[in-house]
Amino acid sequence: MTRESQPPRPPDRSVAYASIAALVLVVAAIGVGVGAARLARPSPSPSPTPTPIVRASPTEPPDTGPFVFTQPLSAGCVAGDAVYVVSDGGGIGRFASDHWQLIDPIARSLVAAMCAGDRAIAVGGGGRVVTIDDREQTIRSDAVQLDDFLGVAPLADGVLAVGRGGTVQRQGGGAWGIYATGIDDDLFAVAAFGPESAWAVGAGGVTYRLEPAGWRPVASGVSATLRAIAARAVDDAVIVGDDAVVLVWSGAWKRLDAPVPVTFRAALRVGEATYIAGDQGTLLRLSGGAPSPSFARVDLGTTCTLRGLFSRGDEVWVVGSDGGHAAVWRIAGGTVFRWGQCP
Repeated sequence: MTRESQPPRPPDRSVAYASIAALVLVVAAIGVGVGAARLARPSPSPSPTPTPIVRASPTEPPDTGPFVFTQPLSAGCVAGDAVYVVSDGGGIGRFASDHWQLIDPIARSLVAAMCAGDRAIAVGGGGRVVTIDDREQTIRSDAVQLDDFLGVAPLADGVLAVGRGGTVQRQGGGAWGIYATGIDDDLFAVAAFGPESAWAVGAGGVTYRLEPAGWRPVASGVSATLRAIAARAVDDAVIVGDDAVVLVWSGAWKRLDAPVPVTFRAALRVGEATYIAGDQGTLLRLSGGAPSPSFARVDLGTTCTLRGLFSRGDEVWVVGSDGGHAAVWRIAGGTVFRWGQCP
Protein backbone atom coordinates (compact mmCIF):
# COMPACT_ATOMS: atom_id res chain seq x y z
CA MET A 1 0.00 0.00 0.00
CA THR A 2 1.49 3.31 -1.00
CA ARG A 3 2.05 5.82 1.76
CA GLU A 4 1.95 9.50 1.01
CA SER A 5 3.67 12.16 3.02
CA GLN A 6 2.77 15.74 3.42
CA PRO A 7 4.56 17.75 2.82
CA PRO A 8 37.09 30.31 -9.35
CA ARG A 9 39.80 28.95 -8.38
CA PRO A 10 42.24 30.87 -6.13
CA PRO A 11 45.94 30.05 -5.73
CA ASP A 12 46.79 27.11 -3.53
CA ARG A 13 46.75 27.88 0.16
CA SER A 14 48.04 24.66 1.65
CA VAL A 15 50.48 26.54 3.87
CA ALA A 16 47.68 28.71 5.20
CA TYR A 17 45.81 25.66 6.50
CA ALA A 18 48.66 23.67 7.90
CA SER A 19 49.21 25.05 11.37
CA ILE A 20 45.68 24.21 12.57
CA ALA A 21 46.76 20.59 12.82
CA ALA A 22 50.47 20.97 13.42
CA LEU A 23 50.45 19.94 17.06
CA VAL A 24 47.26 17.88 17.24
CA LEU A 25 46.47 14.34 16.07
CA VAL A 26 42.86 13.23 16.42
CA VAL A 27 43.46 9.86 15.78
CA ALA A 28 13.75 15.25 1.82
CA ALA A 29 6.59 13.60 0.97
CA ILE A 30 4.04 15.49 -0.63
CA GLY A 31 1.98 13.04 -2.72
CA VAL A 32 -0.30 13.04 -5.73
CA GLY A 33 -3.44 11.15 -4.72
CA VAL A 34 -4.10 10.32 -1.09
CA GLY A 35 -2.76 13.46 0.52
CA ALA A 36 -0.98 16.72 -0.12
CA ALA A 37 1.00 19.26 1.80
CA ARG A 38 3.29 22.19 1.27
CA LEU A 39 6.95 22.80 1.15
CA ALA A 40 7.95 24.86 4.11
CA ARG A 41 9.54 28.27 3.79
CA PRO A 42 13.10 28.46 5.06
CA SER A 43 13.49 30.54 8.18
CA PRO A 44 16.69 32.17 9.38
CA SER A 45 18.93 30.28 11.73
CA PRO A 46 21.89 31.74 13.60
CA SER A 47 25.37 31.07 12.28
CA PRO A 48 28.59 31.61 14.17
CA THR A 49 31.36 33.71 12.73
CA PRO A 50 33.69 31.71 10.49
CA THR A 51 37.00 30.82 12.05
CA PRO A 52 40.00 32.14 10.10
CA ILE A 53 42.68 29.70 9.16
CA VAL A 54 45.86 30.57 11.02
CA ARG A 55 48.87 31.05 8.80
CA ALA A 56 51.91 28.93 9.32
CA SER A 57 55.52 29.83 8.73
CA PRO A 58 56.18 29.84 4.96
CA THR A 59 59.66 28.49 5.49
CA GLU A 60 58.98 25.43 7.63
CA PRO A 61 55.34 24.31 7.30
CA PRO A 62 54.65 21.27 9.47
CA ASP A 63 53.96 18.03 7.62
CA THR A 64 50.52 16.88 8.80
CA GLY A 65 49.77 14.77 5.70
CA PRO A 66 50.23 11.40 7.41
CA PHE A 67 47.65 12.36 10.04
CA VAL A 68 44.91 12.57 7.35
CA PHE A 69 45.03 8.81 6.90
CA THR A 70 44.64 7.97 10.57
CA GLN A 71 41.13 9.51 10.38
CA PRO A 72 37.95 7.46 9.70
CA LEU A 73 37.52 9.16 6.31
CA SER A 74 33.95 9.15 4.96
CA ALA A 75 33.53 11.57 2.02
CA GLY A 76 35.21 14.19 -0.13
CA CYS A 77 34.83 16.73 -2.93
CA VAL A 78 36.73 19.38 -4.89
CA ALA A 79 36.57 23.09 -4.02
CA GLY A 80 38.66 25.59 -5.92
CA ASP A 81 41.97 23.95 -6.71
CA ALA A 82 41.87 21.71 -3.66
CA VAL A 83 40.47 18.31 -2.68
CA TYR A 84 38.84 18.08 0.75
CA VAL A 85 38.13 14.90 2.70
CA VAL A 86 36.08 14.66 5.91
CA SER A 87 35.74 11.97 8.54
CA ASP A 88 33.13 10.33 10.75
CA GLY A 89 34.77 11.02 14.08
CA GLY A 90 37.99 12.72 13.06
CA GLY A 91 39.35 15.80 11.32
CA ILE A 92 39.41 17.35 7.85
CA GLY A 93 42.10 16.88 5.22
CA ARG A 94 43.11 18.95 2.20
CA PHE A 95 45.08 18.01 -0.90
CA ALA A 96 46.66 20.56 -3.21
CA SER A 97 49.92 20.76 -5.13
CA ASP A 98 50.44 17.02 -4.62
CA HIS A 99 50.51 17.46 -0.86
CA TRP A 100 48.08 16.36 1.89
CA GLN A 101 47.51 18.30 5.11
CA LEU A 102 45.27 17.85 8.13
CA ILE A 103 43.75 21.33 8.23
CA ASP A 104 41.34 20.81 11.14
CA PRO A 105 41.93 18.25 13.89
CA ILE A 106 38.57 18.76 15.65
CA ALA A 107 36.76 15.42 15.86
CA ARG A 108 33.33 15.68 14.22
CA SER A 109 30.90 13.11 12.80
CA LEU A 110 30.71 14.13 9.13
CA VAL A 111 29.31 11.54 6.71
CA ALA A 112 28.57 13.35 3.43
CA ALA A 113 30.10 16.24 1.52
CA MET A 114 29.55 18.37 -1.58
CA CYS A 115 31.47 21.17 -3.21
CA ALA A 116 30.36 24.13 -5.33
CA GLY A 117 32.85 26.67 -6.57
CA ASP A 118 35.20 27.52 -3.74
CA ARG A 119 33.02 26.06 -0.97
CA ALA A 120 33.00 22.61 0.55
CA ILE A 121 30.00 21.68 2.74
CA ALA A 122 29.96 18.58 4.92
CA VAL A 123 27.08 17.31 7.07
CA GLY A 124 26.69 14.76 9.82
CA GLY A 125 25.80 13.91 13.39
CA GLY A 126 23.63 16.19 15.47
CA GLY A 127 22.56 18.24 12.45
CA ARG A 128 26.08 19.55 12.04
CA VAL A 129 27.03 21.52 8.92
CA VAL A 130 30.65 22.46 8.32
CA THR A 131 31.43 24.97 5.59
CA ILE A 132 34.93 25.42 4.24
CA ASP A 133 35.67 28.49 2.12
CA ASP A 134 38.76 27.76 0.09
CA ARG A 135 39.05 31.35 -1.15
CA GLU A 136 38.67 33.04 2.23
CA GLN A 137 40.47 30.28 4.11
CA THR A 138 37.79 29.86 6.76
CA ILE A 139 35.97 26.97 8.39
CA ARG A 140 32.50 27.46 9.94
CA SER A 141 30.56 24.93 11.97
CA ASP A 142 26.75 25.24 12.39
CA ALA A 143 24.33 23.14 14.43
CA VAL A 144 21.20 23.33 12.25
CA GLN A 145 19.04 20.72 14.03
CA LEU A 146 19.21 17.87 16.54
CA ASP A 147 18.64 14.95 14.14
CA ASP A 148 21.60 13.66 12.16
CA PHE A 149 22.13 14.77 8.59
CA LEU A 150 23.05 11.84 6.31
CA GLY A 151 23.10 13.28 2.79
CA VAL A 152 23.66 16.60 1.03
CA ALA A 153 23.39 17.93 -2.54
CA PRO A 154 23.97 21.30 -4.18
CA LEU A 155 21.29 23.59 -5.57
CA ALA A 156 21.92 26.59 -7.81
CA ASP A 157 21.02 28.87 -4.91
CA GLY A 158 22.10 26.80 -1.93
CA VAL A 159 22.01 23.31 -0.49
CA LEU A 160 19.51 20.47 0.12
CA ALA A 161 20.21 18.12 3.03
CA VAL A 162 18.41 15.01 4.32
CA GLY A 163 18.71 12.85 7.40
CA ARG A 164 17.18 10.96 10.29
CA GLY A 165 13.42 10.90 10.88
CA GLY A 166 12.57 12.23 7.42
CA THR A 167 14.60 15.38 7.74
CA VAL A 168 14.68 17.54 4.62
CA GLN A 169 16.23 20.97 4.98
CA ARG A 170 17.08 23.60 2.40
CA GLN A 171 19.67 26.29 2.77
CA GLY A 172 19.47 29.48 0.74
CA GLY A 173 20.51 33.04 1.34
CA GLY A 174 22.50 31.94 4.35
CA ALA A 175 19.47 30.52 6.22
CA TRP A 176 18.29 26.94 6.78
CA GLY A 177 14.62 25.91 6.81
CA ILE A 178 12.45 22.77 6.77
CA TYR A 179 11.64 21.76 3.18
CA ALA A 180 9.25 18.82 3.74
CA THR A 181 6.85 17.62 6.42
CA GLY A 182 5.30 14.22 7.05
CA ILE A 183 8.22 12.04 6.03
CA ASP A 184 9.21 9.68 8.84
CA ASP A 185 11.83 7.47 7.19
CA ASP A 186 15.53 7.94 7.65
CA LEU A 187 16.85 9.47 4.43
CA PHE A 188 20.43 8.61 3.53
CA ALA A 189 21.01 10.41 0.24
CA VAL A 190 19.65 13.14 -2.00
CA ALA A 191 20.23 14.31 -5.58
CA ALA A 192 18.86 17.74 -6.49
CA PHE A 193 18.24 19.29 -9.89
CA GLY A 194 16.30 22.39 -8.83
CA PRO A 195 14.09 23.70 -6.02
CA GLU A 196 11.18 21.57 -7.36
CA SER A 197 13.08 18.58 -8.70
CA ALA A 198 15.02 16.03 -6.66
CA TRP A 199 15.26 12.44 -5.40
CA ALA A 200 15.69 11.40 -1.77
CA VAL A 201 16.26 7.77 -0.76
CA GLY A 202 16.60 5.88 2.49
CA ALA A 203 15.71 3.14 4.93
CA GLY A 204 13.31 0.36 3.98
CA GLY A 205 13.81 0.98 0.28
CA VAL A 206 11.95 4.30 0.28
CA THR A 207 12.37 6.79 -2.54
CA TYR A 208 10.74 10.21 -2.75
CA ARG A 209 10.56 12.32 -5.89
CA LEU A 210 10.27 16.09 -5.53
CA GLU A 211 7.85 17.63 -8.04
CA PRO A 212 6.15 21.05 -8.25
CA ALA A 213 3.34 19.68 -6.03
CA GLY A 214 5.83 18.42 -3.45
CA TRP A 215 7.46 15.15 -2.42
CA ARG A 216 5.85 12.02 -3.87
CA PRO A 217 6.71 8.49 -2.67
CA VAL A 218 7.74 6.15 -5.47
CA ALA A 219 7.88 2.38 -4.95
CA SER A 220 11.37 0.95 -5.35
CA GLY A 221 10.47 -2.75 -5.21
CA VAL A 222 13.05 -3.43 -2.48
CA SER A 223 13.12 -3.18 1.31
CA ALA A 224 16.86 -2.80 1.80
CA THR A 225 18.30 0.49 2.95
CA LEU A 226 19.21 2.71 0.01
CA ARG A 227 22.40 4.61 0.75
CA ALA A 228 23.46 6.58 -2.31
CA ILE A 229 22.18 8.01 -5.58
CA ALA A 230 23.96 9.17 -8.71
CA ALA A 231 21.97 11.15 -11.26
CA ARG A 232 22.33 13.62 -14.09
CA ALA A 233 18.57 14.36 -14.18
CA VAL A 234 15.44 13.25 -12.34
CA ASP A 235 14.76 10.69 -15.13
CA ASP A 236 18.37 9.50 -15.32
CA ALA A 237 19.35 8.06 -11.94
CA VAL A 238 20.99 5.08 -10.25
CA ILE A 239 20.45 4.12 -6.58
CA VAL A 240 22.56 1.68 -4.57
CA GLY A 241 22.38 0.25 -1.06
CA ASP A 242 22.37 -2.79 1.21
CA ASP A 243 22.10 -6.37 -0.05
CA ALA A 244 23.90 -5.47 -3.29
CA VAL A 245 20.93 -3.37 -4.43
CA VAL A 246 21.44 -1.45 -7.67
CA LEU A 247 18.36 0.32 -9.09
CA VAL A 248 18.10 2.25 -12.33
CA TRP A 249 15.25 4.56 -13.33
CA SER A 250 13.39 3.57 -16.48
CA GLY A 251 9.94 5.04 -15.90
CA ALA A 252 10.05 2.99 -12.68
CA TRP A 253 12.83 1.61 -10.54
CA LYS A 254 14.34 -1.56 -11.97
CA ARG A 255 16.81 -3.73 -10.06
CA LEU A 256 20.00 -4.88 -11.73
CA ASP A 257 21.92 -8.01 -10.79
CA ALA A 258 25.14 -6.81 -9.23
CA PRO A 259 28.10 -9.19 -9.58
CA VAL A 260 29.27 -8.83 -5.95
CA PRO A 261 27.04 -9.52 -2.87
CA VAL A 262 28.10 -6.56 -0.72
CA THR A 263 26.63 -3.37 0.68
CA PHE A 264 27.09 -0.45 -1.68
CA ARG A 265 27.70 2.90 0.01
CA ALA A 266 28.48 5.41 -2.74
CA ALA A 267 27.63 6.11 -6.38
CA LEU A 268 28.98 8.61 -8.88
CA ARG A 269 28.14 9.46 -12.48
CA VAL A 270 31.13 10.31 -14.67
CA GLY A 271 30.29 10.76 -18.34
CA GLU A 272 28.19 7.81 -19.48
CA ALA A 273 29.40 5.52 -16.68
CA THR A 274 28.26 5.11 -13.08
CA TYR A 275 30.80 4.11 -10.46
CA ILE A 276 29.55 2.15 -7.45
CA ALA A 277 31.60 1.58 -4.30
CA GLY A 278 31.11 -0.43 -1.13
CA ASP A 279 32.35 -3.08 1.24
CA GLN A 280 35.39 -5.30 0.81
CA GLY A 281 37.11 -2.79 -1.44
CA THR A 282 34.45 -3.18 -4.13
CA LEU A 283 34.46 -0.63 -6.93
CA LEU A 284 32.28 -1.29 -10.00
CA ARG A 285 31.88 0.57 -13.25
CA LEU A 286 28.31 0.33 -14.63
CA SER A 287 27.80 1.03 -18.30
CA GLY A 288 24.35 1.15 -19.86
CA GLY A 289 21.28 0.19 -17.86
CA ALA A 290 18.08 -1.77 -18.20
CA PRO A 291 17.71 -3.96 -20.15
CA SER A 292 21.41 -4.47 -20.94
CA PRO A 293 23.66 -3.37 -18.07
CA SER A 294 27.37 -4.10 -18.04
CA PHE A 295 29.40 -4.23 -14.81
CA ALA A 296 33.18 -4.14 -14.71
CA ARG A 297 35.22 -4.38 -11.54
CA VAL A 298 37.93 -1.81 -10.85
CA ASP A 299 40.71 -3.29 -8.74
CA LEU A 300 42.06 -0.91 -6.12
CA GLY A 301 44.09 -3.59 -4.37
CA THR A 302 42.30 -3.19 -1.04
CA THR A 303 39.71 -4.84 1.19
CA CYS A 304 38.97 -1.54 2.93
CA THR A 305 35.38 -0.26 3.06
CA LEU A 306 34.87 2.27 0.27
CA ARG A 307 32.65 5.04 1.62
CA GLY A 308 32.79 8.00 -0.76
CA LEU A 309 33.13 8.86 -4.44
CA PHE A 310 33.65 12.19 -6.16
CA SER A 311 35.13 13.48 -9.40
CA ARG A 312 37.58 16.09 -10.57
CA GLY A 313 37.05 16.52 -14.28
CA ASP A 314 37.31 13.03 -15.75
CA GLU A 315 39.10 11.69 -12.69
CA VAL A 316 37.35 9.40 -10.21
CA TRP A 317 38.34 9.79 -6.55
CA VAL A 318 37.56 7.15 -3.92
CA VAL A 319 37.54 7.55 -0.13
CA GLY A 320 37.87 4.49 2.09
CA SER A 321 38.44 3.68 5.73
CA ASP A 322 38.20 1.03 8.40
CA GLY A 323 38.73 2.44 11.85
CA GLY A 324 41.96 4.42 12.03
CA HIS A 325 43.19 3.18 8.66
CA ALA A 326 42.14 5.27 5.66
CA ALA A 327 43.11 5.90 2.06
CA VAL A 328 42.23 7.99 -0.96
CA TRP A 329 42.53 6.71 -4.53
CA ARG A 330 42.59 8.76 -7.73
CA ILE A 331 41.80 7.04 -11.05
CA ALA A 332 43.05 9.04 -13.98
CA GLY A 333 43.57 7.82 -17.52
CA GLY A 334 43.40 4.20 -16.44
CA THR A 335 46.07 4.67 -13.77
CA VAL A 336 45.32 4.31 -10.06
CA PHE A 337 47.13 6.56 -7.58
CA ARG A 338 46.84 5.90 -3.85
CA TRP A 339 47.58 7.70 -0.62
CA GLY A 340 47.12 6.27 2.87
CA GLN A 341 47.07 3.13 4.96
CA CYS A 342 44.03 1.04 3.90
CA PRO A 343 45.00 -2.63 3.68
